[in-house]
Amino acid sequence: MMPESEWLHVQRVMARLRVNTVVISSPHTTDERIYVNGELVYTGPDSRESRGYWGNQPFILCNTDGESDWECTSRDGTYLEKDVIAEELI
Repeated sequence: MMPESEWLHVQRVMARLRVNTVVISSPHTTDERIYVNGELVYTGPDSRESRGYWGNQPFILCNTDGESDWECTSRDGTYLEKDVIAEELI
């Protein structure tokens, strides 16, 4: 089975987890992509500009290696293992 497209995954995460900001990262690149209300608003490295999109609000960080399932984490400013969201919840 092919991995779900990034845009469809973002739509599903926003709907199921009721957030409007999703950050996509990959272990293979330093760039990240930020979606707000389903629209891609930023592509580039983690920076002050990118943090302006999610800095003071809840968001979901998702990543994939391009071949396996998505892994998503709820972020409220902390980076704790307990925040990992089980794929079946999404």
